[in-house]
Amino acid sequence: MQRIAITGADGFVGRHVTRALREAGFTGEMRLFDRQFEVQTNDEGIALDLASGEAAEQVLDGADCVIHLAAMPGAQTECDPAGSRVINCDLSLALMERMEGRRLVLTSSIAVFGGALPDPVTDNTVPQPQSVYGTHKRMSELAFADAVRRDALNGFCLRLPGIVARPMGAVGFGSAFLSEIFHAAREGRPYTVPVGPDATTWLMSAKVCAQNIVHAALTPQSAPSAIMLPCLTVTIGDLTAKLAGGYSFAEDAGLRRTFGSYPPVETPLANSYGFRSDGSIEGLIANAQSHA
Repeated sequence: MQRIAITGADGFVGRHVTRALREAGFTGEMRLFDRQFEVQTNDEGIALDLASGEAAEQVLDGADCVIHLAAMPGAQTECDPAGSRVINCDLSLALMERMEGRRLVLTSSIAVFGGALPDPVTDNTVPQPQSVYGTHKRMSELAFADAVRRDALNGFCLRLPGIVARPMGAVGFGSAFLSEIFHAAREGRPYTVPVGPDATTWLMSAKVCAQNIVHAALTPQSAPSAIMLPCLTVTIGDLTAKLAGGYSFAEDAGLRRTFGSYPPVETPLANSYGFRSDGSIEGLIANAQSHA
């Protein structure tokens, strides 16, 4: 019986991943790790301080595959670089050092690309992180590629775009407004979007994100280095028009620069491995609201 260990299992994406594993027909054992569990689970939920020196060994104990989702959010890392290194880098390295040929699905981020981006962004775009979060994720990407080269592990390192819709009130995420757009529409309340309608961003629903992560865990394929997941390049004006909520716009230059200035992205490598996007804005909205 296959055993899959999931870190950050009680997080927003983690909960979707456990659901997606069962929906994909996974009949093995899931061992779920997080600091605490606020949501009841039928699988084995283990409260674990992921910053402890023993965390990697406990996660790997008996596991055939690890889905490593645990992370300190990007905005929070700027206030706590040392804490970010422990969770976003050191824990990843500790897991990779102990994989012994087993399978790892490691989640990275588009934050590795940094600021000014070419048009379009492709599989050959060179990462140039300009944040604590992006730098630590890039360090983990490089370690992953080296571990695959040495046959120390197999699997995928996936760069995630903006994932929607996160729960209301989620802290530590500079991109939280992208999820608030969805919550405001569902609740029928007005919302002032902190970027203009012409701002562009890369989005994927949590549902499709989880399906892609599960595909990475269950497929026999393996990638030699980090890959960008397919996603939608969405104009905020187009998104809000489809949601038909009561939106107004007030430009925040910092948020526009960080989360609203993305060019088109091309992901033929991820497509060849069978990963997918939501397909359309309508699909994104339906998927983002399906488990809201």
